[in-house]
Amino acid sequence: MAIERNKGVVVQSVARALEIIACFEDSAELGISQLSELMGLSKSTIYGLTNTLVSFGYLEQCENKKYRLGLRMFELGNMIQRRMDVRQEARPWCQILAEKYCTTVHLAAHSDGEIIYIDKVDSSNSVVVYSQVGKRAPMYCTGVGKAILAHLPHEEQERYIRSCSLTKMTEHTISTAEQLREELKTVHMCGYAIDSEEIELGLQCIAAPIFNYRRQPQMAISVSFPYGRLHDVEKEEVVRDVLQYAEKISERIGYMR
Repeated sequence: MAIERNKGVVVQSVARALEIIACFEDSAELGISQLSELMGLSKSTIYGLTNTLVSFGYLEQCENKKYRLGLRMFELGNMIQRRMDVRQEARPWCQILAEKYCTTVHLAAHSDGEIIYIDKVDSSNSVVVYSQVGKRAPMYCTGVGKAILAHLPHEEQERYIRSCSLTKMTEHTISTAEQLREELKTVHMCGYAIDSEEIELGLQCIAAPIFNYRRQPQMAISVSFPYGRLHDVEKEEVVRDVLQYAEKISERIGYMR
């Protein structure tokens, strides 16, 4: 049976099968009776749908006769993850931020205790000269670096803090381990990081982490304001936008709350 829905045709049996899969978002295992109640369908209908999903590997039956998501779901998820180009997913949101605030937006990853700029979006009215795609920078004195570092496991944070020399790049750079620990606590609590002339005089940034499907801080985005331009905008609005778009990018690469 096919029914019209929105702009296309929806096959009812396929829709029901997908809805069954969606039932497992909040439950690791479900039985026929539970699925019947959740779906509002008879047990015989649910049995036929679940048996079909089991046959194709999308569900599997446990020893207790209940069902759980099958390995085929894991395989497909990994396939999507491998094909995902994070820069491509992030760029539309970075462009929105760059044009709205007439400034530069960075996308950065981390490796070996440093951040690496993997994309940079300039508005037509602002260019941050310091950064360039492929350039590395310390984590402790950049907005993107602190945004990532604050959400790493505690042991990994401590390894970084103990091994980092915390060289002063400007008079505003964090230069002691205790200062950095306190800063990272604040960043973790509020969800975003600020670089206030810590890596370059005259440059201020607001950054937020991007999480992958494992809920790990894989990357970060930042909005950069050179030469005091942060004072020309509403800081709270910038923070809200950066957090919102970082979350949207996270969702696009598989993150779920």
